[in-house]
Amino acid sequence: MTLPMPMPRPPQALRQHLMRSVLARLAASVAGAWDNPSYASGAAGHLLAMAVLAERCPDARLDVALMEDCVQRLLGAIPQLEHGLYQGAEGVMYAALELDRHFGFGLAQDAACDFDDYLHDCLRHERDLPYRFDLISGISGLAVYAGYRARQGADPAALHAALDRLGAMASRDERGASWFTPPAWVHGLPMGQAYPLGCVDMGVAHGQAGVLATLGYALAGMPAPHAGARALLTEALAFLRHHEHTGQKSHFGVVAGDADGARCAWCYGDLGMAGALRLAAAALAAPALDDWADRLLHSMRRRPLGELGFVDPWLCHGSAGAGWLLRQLGGDSADLADMAAACDALHLHEGAGGVVARLEQAPQLSLLEGMAGVALACAHVDGRPPALHWSLPLLAGRNALAPPIHPR
Repeated sequence: MTLPMPMPRPPQALRQHLMRSVLARLAASVAGAWDNPSYASGAAGHLLAMAVLAERCPDARLDVALMEDCVQRLLGAIPQLEHGLYQGAEGVMYAALELDRHFGFGLAQDAACDFDDYLHDCLRHERDLPYRFDLISGISGLAVYAGYRARQGADPAALHAALDRLGAMASRDERGASWFTPPAWVHGLPMGQAYPLGCVDMGVAHGQAGVLATLGYALAGMPAPHAGARALLTEALAFLRHHEHTGQKSHFGVVAGDADGARCAWCYGDLGMAGALRLAAAALAAPALDDWADRLLHSMRRRPLGELGFVDPWLCHGSAGAGWLLRQLGGDSADLADMAAACDALHLHEGAGGVVARLEQAPQLSLLEGMAGVALACAHVDGRPPALHWSLPLLAGRNALAPPIHPR
């Protein structure tokens, strides 16, 4: 007797299964000991994902007492952390504030005010600061956190100081403003091997596009003007125009001057760059920059799906991240919606290489490069914005400006 082959579950059922499974694993993870409280790969990101997934899973039971205890644990971890949005104190404080607001615990505001003063003092006196300019671990990430706080009604002094610091770190010439990555920063990495004398990194995660997005976010949401930020953004855009590959499928390489295109991802390539241009368009009230972003997005349709460079499903550089970001940036465009669905199909299946199978192994649960991020991408295929704004550090275009301003 031949047994019938099991029927594949429809996409909606698969998404619900994935979200519920990840939610259960995250709850077990945060209830235990923490070795990493960060946004990108630790407890802060896990807790944000849990709150969103519980909202999107019918009849899901979230232990609110556990969440309250975890917010207190996040706040207690901050004094031991170095500065940084993705792996450091700023990302953990951001998560604590969003969770505190979402659940109404009333735990985080006093700690946030003290932290604002500390951050401003460090920026003003250039003490204990990251030596890098980038979004992941550098001054750009600090500026995003300070801008987030300024939008909540906090003193914008820390934001102004972070923007001053970014301006001081810029290189300027006839092409515009850029930020140089010296050899020591990429020593031993593929980028360092390819560019032993250093380079201008063009990505969102560690390079030019991330600074561009940071400046756009800061200017679009800033309650008080900053004398140099608008000029700095304009100069950064000029540098970008100088290094665009016109007439090719990929508009930007991994580094400035590289004739080869980059994969399409949040971290590097045209997709992340389009998000930065969306924020610049909002900051400068410049529809032409939105048109530029549209050209980048629609040029992706000329590239076969198999050539977009996905090596995994993760938010950072994989298919789930591409599908999620296309939905944030592409609006109502039918062809981009189709492409987002095609990205989903690369990871949302029940075969040996799909994320459902990975759940049965020893899954990486992190937000940026793990199952939490994939589940969050699954939670937003219907276009509804979440009640909790988990994705601000990704600076996904105008999505970064979407949450309501709530007073300090």
